[in-house]
Amino acid sequence: MKALRTFLEKEKTTVMRKLKPKVRLFRKPLTASQELQISCLATGFYPRHINLTLFRDGQPVDDDQITGGEILPNGDGTYQMRKSLVISEEELREEHKYNCTMKHLSLDNKLDIAFDEDLEKSDFGSSALSIIISVLVFMCVAVLIVIALIRWRKRCAAETGSSTSHQSGYSPTSTSEQETT
Repeated sequence: MKALRTFLEKEKTTVMRKLKPKVRLFRKPLTASQELQISCLATGFYPRHINLTLFRDGQPVDDDQITGGEILPNGDGTYQMRKSLVISEEELREEHKYNCTMKHLSLDNKLDIAFDEDLEKSDFGSSALSIIISVLVFMCVAVLIVIALIRWRKRCAAETGSSTSHQSGYSPTSTSEQETT
């Protein structure tokens, strides 16, 4: 009975804990359609229940326009939730203001985070540019590695070649020495 009480006391602190959510906002250009996907991710919170809402110009976005919204477990016993909204090219031109609001037991007040960037002017080429830069950096590193390997192999071959002639006991003699013997 004492072991059960000890276990319950230990688990009570785990169950009664409150961990605040960590929030991240993402935007992802959908290049095939010139649309933009914005996402709000809350992660690392406990207990499980959270209210996460996306707003457009101060009004909640309809649930049929939002993807995600399921509460998923993290490996550390906390939870996460992501909600995403695809913004059309036309909506981007209209310059709406978007924000993510959440309420959770660990927060004294609601947490409100705005997508500060001007979404219409978001550079759809920036993701392509970052990919190009990443590929160029990778290629430069690969070339440097290949050059280093070639030099290393040449050095090893030169050391191996010079050490084998000394180890064999062979030393070349001139032809005049050979004739006298």
